[in-house]
Amino acid sequence: MKEENQETALVEEEIIDIFVPIEIKRKRGVAIILEPKNISREEGLQHFDDKMIKTIARAYKWKIMVDEGQVKSLAEIAEKENITASYVSRIFNLNFLSPKIVERILSGTHPRELRLTELINKVNPDLWQEQEENWGF
Repeated sequence: MKEENQETALVEEEIIDIFVPIEIKRKRGVAIILEPKNISREEGLQHFDDKMIKTIARAYKWKIMVDEGQVKSLAEIAEKENITASYVSRIFNLNFLSPKIVERILSGTHPRELRLTELINKVNPDLWQEQEENWGF
């Protein structure tokens, strides 16, 4: 019985194909990676973090709800969304990020080592310049 469950689990796994448009050439015995000609340097450096973008959008949505009087408190948002008030508070704090940081995240040009968990779990300074320095902008 146990073996059947393991086989079923293997069959249910998804296979994801990843295509990376690069060309590898050898020059004097050294492998060289060539970027595609139809992609600009800036596009090649972009890295969109969908989860981070969606979380920032969620924070802005909640701010609008508070500003427009749709909810009276973050606790009410937590109740409506069926999540903890602590989590709502941490996400809501993304509204106070430097506009430069938000712009770079949305454009996909933020430092790749920047993680959403760090943004929401660490205390961010009030000054935007200090935030930018802390996160490597």
